[in-house]
Amino acid sequence: MANYHRHRRRRLTGTTVILILIGAALIYAGILLGIRLIGNRLEGTEAVEPVGSLEGRFVSNGPTMQYAGRDWTYRKRDLTNILLISVDWQESEAIVSGTDAGQADLLYLITIDKKNKTVSTLRLDRNTVTDIRIYSPLGEYTGIRKTRLGLSHTYGATAAENCDNTVWAVSNLLGNIPVDGYLALDTGAIAALKNALGKAGATPEEDTSTLDAQTTTGAGLTLHTQQGRDDEADASSTRQQHSLIQAAVGMFFQGVSDRMSAAGKLFEALTGHMTTNRQRAWFINKAYECRDYRQLETKSLAGSHSLSADGITEFHPDADALNALLTACFFE
Repeated sequence: MANYHRHRRRRLTGTTVILILIGAALIYAGILLGIRLIGNRLEGTEAVEPVGSLEGRFVSNGPTMQYAGRDWTYRKRDLTNILLISVDWQESEAIVSGTDAGQADLLYLITIDKKNKTVSTLRLDRNTVTDIRIYSPLGEYTGIRKTRLGLSHTYGATAAENCDNTVWAVSNLLGNIPVDGYLALDTGAIAALKNALGKAGATPEEDTSTLDAQTTTGAGLTLHTQQGRDDEADASSTRQQHSLIQAAVGMFFQGVSDRMSAAGKLFEALTGHMTTNRQRAWFINKAYECRDYRQLETKSLAGSHSLSADGITEFHPDADALNALLTACFFE
């Protein structure tokens, strides 16, 4: 009898299937790459950068500047900038866009430097002559005007818009460095700060210096302005605000046994008297981040004063000194 042999088909194993798929993918990729290379040659263009290339991936996309014969790049990875604004209006007052709205009386740029483990404060003169954005009473943007920095806060239909304009003016003045967070305090915040600092045992020292158009030196601070006030009563109020804010900054960033708790209590005390673009947790995290950092003496811009045509004091920062400060503190 004839022997009939049954031929059974071999089944492909899982490993074989995977190898076949990988091979097909490689062949497909090779075809695409060949088509791209041929196309580039026909068009006379350079080859496209390989997908895996790291060239240019770690170049900072922050602001740059030129000074002292070289290029400088903003230290984006190291710095966090917080703008603190003291505004001369009450929370209960209606917001008005224009020169009748609240101006920025005191401005402080607080910088957290995680590379050097420091917290620094730059006090900005409200009378600094710089570019600000101008809006009509109807809220229409009309352009940029060079005038006093403190007026930047008067433009805007809401408190957030007021702050945005001030942030823009400060950033523009300081080489377009980013402002990561802002905190604007109305006049009602003064009593709240007094109460909070008193409970924490951090009563500020009284600043007894006279604020006039002459340079006045305090403890770690140089003032270059009369803050637009000619009478001693208003000057005294400004000194008090400065002392309270300095004490609050110190309480927030250093010398507090329970830093996160203190930061939270300060934030809660100011609720109802502030405008900010950040949540409570963000400020608390920043306070904890710099718990072991060294707090530097407050700095201010160097420059000169003059009287405007309408008799208002103006502060003109020295351009070279400003560039030197920027490269020392914010750029590398």
